[in-house]
Amino acid sequence: MQNKCAVFYDSWQLECCGHLFGIGDTVNWLVLELEQGDLNTPVDMGKVDYCYEAHSSAWQELFVLQGRVERIQTLYQKYEPHKDNPQMLIPTGGRLVETQKAQGFEKDIDGLKATGYLVSISGPAVRPARKEEVTFK
Repeated sequence: MQNKCAVFYDSWQLECCGHLFGIGDTVNWLVLELEQGDLNTPVDMGKVDYCYEAHSSAWQELFVLQGRVERIQTLYQKYEPHKDNPQMLIPTGGRLVETQKAQGFEKDIDGLKATGYLVSISGPAVRPARKEEVTFK
């Protein structure tokens, strides 16, 4: 078992049906394993092990992660129209900002939108999810 892991938690997931969390909280999350490069962001977030996922019914691909929230950084990003398809916005810059709590619906800062949270979990225990634990249909 590793001592720490990093989880990316999309803002929309928290805003939709997630539970607010802060430093020191013990969490019990459904997550997907991530491969490096899975997150499409121009901000260097280091190695991210998992992505919070409460909207997938593919229970065979999900894991249950339990651990203690040690650090939270809000990911703020700038978006611009794609050069070949102006209807599509792509992230072109941004930064991570330390925070004590993930609230959802974070205010924009300096023209950047909050798009998620990089969460460091200490003492993680990870196991495959069981079908009955995945309630999204």
